[in-house]
Amino acid sequence: MNCRFFLFPMAVLLMLLTILPLSAQSLSVDFKSKTEDASHYGAWSSSSGRLVQNDVQQPLAKINFRIPQSGEMDYSFDVHYEGGAIEDRKGGFGIQVFVDRAHPGKSWGDGRSYLLWLNYDEHATYGGKGFRAQVYKSINHHTMTLMKGYDIPLDSAMLTEEHLDRVVPVRLTVNGDTGEVKVWNPLQSGTYYRFFLDKAPDKGAYIALRTNSMAVSFDNLSVHAAR
Repeated sequence: MNCRFFLFPMAVLLMLLTILPLSAQSLSVDFKSKTEDASHYGAWSSSSGRLVQNDVQQPLAKINFRIPQSGEMDYSFDVHYEGGAIEDRKGGFGIQVFVDRAHPGKSWGDGRSYLLWLNYDEHATYGGKGFRAQVYKSINHHTMTLMKGYDIPLDSAMLTEEHLDRVVPVRLTVNGDTGEVKVWNPLQSGTYYRFFLDKAPDKGAYIALRTNSMAVSFDNLSVHAAR
């Protein structure tokens, strides 16, 4: 009997075993203890079951998590203001998605990726002043620019002491094939704000949580293929 009869199905099986783990695009972290293999820059630690970035002077704090991304991906976490951004009147946080190669230390960009950013800055050098929703495009670890038309003013009246004391759920859906982004409305279930990136990001290998000049805590980070 021809041995190729057995070799062909064996080759197909090995190929499937190679492909299937990569298609399991899922990350779930509750931060009872900081992930040891997550490269980071800034003062990151685990406190009361939350991941906290404590350095209020650090404008480029970030923590990377390895997770394959392709197609339509769903990102969710909750965030809580912990301090800072009062004296210098600036602070921000966001998530960098579809990162191809993450920088393990201090960097302005983070490989090829997109940063979805919420920012307050009364003396802004990037974009408009005040409370803004922004999207940055990272070309490499050194080059990242605020995308034209992706600098949206928000109502600063939302930044009350009562609101800052709340744990806020964040959910985003980004399609790597089309560039479509959905920012889900935490106040009205099933509704979202929709826009498109300038280019479909295709594939990524990492995400990063980032902060600027404020202490912020995160929890319930989840990344998975959208259903």
